[in-house]
Amino acid sequence: MLRKRIIFFFVFLQSLVFAQNNNVGINTATPDPTAVLHLESDHQGLLVPRLSVTQRDAITTPATGLIIYNTDDNQEEIYNGTCWIPSYLKNCDDCALDLAFQQASYTLNRATALSLTIPVTVSQSTNSGQNLPVNLSVVHTFSPESTVRLDQYETTGGTTTVTITIQTSVFETGGDHFVTVFAFCEETALAKSVKVTLQACDEVTISTDQVNYDLSNNGVSGNNCVVVTIEDHVGIRSASATTPAFTTGLINPNCNIGIRNRGYVFGKGGNGPQLMGQNGEDGGTAFEINCNAEIRNSGMIYGGGGAGLTVGAFQPINLGPFTLCIAAGAGGSGGMPDGLGGGGSQGSCSTVVGIWSNGNNAESEYDDDEGAPVNESFSQNFSLGPVQGTIAITARGGGGGDFGEPGTASSQPVDFGGTSLEICLNIPFIGNVCAPIPGFSSALNSLANLINNSFNNSVPGAGGFAVKHSGTVSLPDGDYQSYSVRGKIGN
Repeated sequence: MLRKRIIFFFVFLQSLVFAQNNNVGINTATPDPTAVLHLESDHQGLLVPRLSVTQRDAITTPATGLIIYNTDDNQEEIYNGTCWIPSYLKNCDDCALDLAFQQASYTLNRATALSLTIPVTVSQSTNSGQNLPVNLSVVHTFSPESTVRLDQYETTGGTTTVTITIQTSVFETGGDHFVTVFAFCEETALAKSVKVTLQACDEVTISTDQVNYDLSNNGVSGNNCVVVTIEDHVGIRSASATTPAFTTGLINPNCNIGIRNRGYVFGKGGNGPQLMGQNGEDGGTAFEINCNAEIRNSGMIYGGGGAGLTVGAFQPINLGPFTLCIAAGAGGSGGMPDGLGGGGSQGSCSTVVGIWSNGNNAESEYDDDEGAPVNESFSQNFSLGPVQGTIAITARGGGGGDFGEPGTASSQPVDFGGTSLEICLNIPFIGNVCAPIPGFSSALNSLANLINNSFNNSVPGAGGFAVKHSGTVSLPDGDYQSYSVRGKIGN
């Protein structure tokens, strides 16, 4: 037992060095001569007494300069001879500040949410109990893709909960970001930071031309946010006006996606109807978006043009080895791009008797032409005794619509303009005298319109959607005819 005490005594002597001026060094053989106590360590610190407020206030006549750690307020405090104050204050009436986040860090999954709120508690106090105003500001490491705001930038003192609102975008860089709140009260300033982690989005780049592109068939589920980039000069088209050129398909309808379009996305033009009485086909959809989307378009997004109406009659007669078709009319033309002209039923005919012309096909590129209206005319003079004249008939098929525009129908589908009728008599001593029957062509036009309106309730094809959506999109709903967007945006 004595041996152990002797060993402990020598160990203690090795840890304490008494200089001539009676100062003490721990873990140092040469304590600073201006220090009563000099501590050295590369892995330990100085732990001052840890007291609650109640324990602190129970100290009788504390010495000026006495230091404790306040376990209730989690701060180091010093007694200045009058009151206990945090070590960063000077006087008893100085403003004391604290900022407290409920969590040390936050994570935002942008698949279904693009905003985040973070509460921060602002506490202000003085030893005299005075409430003083606190001014607040906020800085952050997000890019301009995001905004960070406080719901109030000044409090009236005491304890107040302030809300930080972060509004971000799928185009914001994923990873760790930091938000720092600054508080100012008289000469006191305080700053505290919180980490915000944005989960990275799936990236899809389309660098080659596509037909009927379905995002859900290209490895995207929508369980994460998605950013799609259509590169410069890349074209996405549709093979049919009933199928969109680009669709999000079956991805999660609550997903947030971003689309950077630098190329061109064209819905197909509608095809002209084969027969009178059939509607023109509507123009096709460029983008079909079934979730929430932010679209940044520096290229072209064009809905297809609607098809024009076919006018006239077409009657096939089966004569055994061949089919004779009696026809009078003109087909409706196709919408931009690639809409086919209508009126093609004569393909089943061996011989066509009468007047007939198919509708015109539309061209393919943005600066080309839609299918122009077709006018098919017939004129024949006749003479039946004293009655003679000219039968003139023009069938006018409807024109196809340009990108995003409806097809057309002629206001006079069958026009008898140029038809005339007169009665000629040979009068003795006078000669042959002819008297025209006025208004004959107008009467025939009125009759033709009456018949057309009674039997033909068809309508031209509507212009296609530039963007058809079921979720929310960043482009306002409306009907557009600009260089970058042509057609409807809506649902």
